[in-house]
Amino acid sequence: MNKKVILLLIVCISALICISPIMAAENSLVEYSLFDLNIFGGDAPSLDVEKLQIQKVKKTHTYSNGNTKKTTKTYLKFNVTSDSDSFGNYSIKIKCYDKNKKKIKTIHSYVDHEGSYKIPLTGAEKIKSAKVTISDDSNNVLFNNSTSKVKVSEKVTKDKPVVKKKSTSSSSKSSSSVTLWGSSKSGKFHKPSCEWGQKIHSNNKVVFHSRSEALNAGYQPCQVCSP
Repeated sequence: MNKKVILLLIVCISALICISPIMAAENSLVEYSLFDLNIFGGDAPSLDVEKLQIQKVKKTHTYSNGNTKKTTKTYLKFNVTSDSDSFGNYSIKIKCYDKNKKKIKTIHSYVDHEGSYKIPLTGAEKIKSAKVTISDDSNNVLFNNSTSKVKVSEKVTKDKPVVKKKSTSSSSKSSSSVTLWGSSKSGKFHKPSCEWGQKIHSNNKVVFHSRSEALNAGYQPCQVCSP
């Protein structure tokens, strides 16, 4: 065989031997990079805000003497949903606008679960529309809607009659004018000033006008306030 041909074959074989490890290394690097992105990458969850509205909660308190007191509290209410099973602690920014589309306030808060939220609100009568943005700690925007109208809803509730405290002089106190609070849950009765009496839920509260009335009803006196 010609010496030149033999020399050319040797050079080609040597070149292939040197290039093969480099190609293998490059392929391994590419495969690792793709694997790494697939495992640790991924898109941020997509959130949605629904039923954005101003809710006015009107409540009527009725006392045992027949007097009533009405209160009104206003909230910005909305629902948050997610397309992911995991949910972090995200910041929410709500820009509120008046009828002339002028921004009148910005509300900052946090959302940490799917469901309904209520944020106490002042100056609600001027708010006509709002724009909501939710972002994570890295400032990735998870929700950003266009400015939309805000509906107003009202919720009216009435509570059960409760006792309104009255200031009385020591000379006018008698067994017939004493007011005691009983708990249908614990079976004990207390003075209105007792810390345990003040913790009685309105649904469990029973009003007695004398100690004997409470005892005859089967209730035991509180050992703290000794009514």
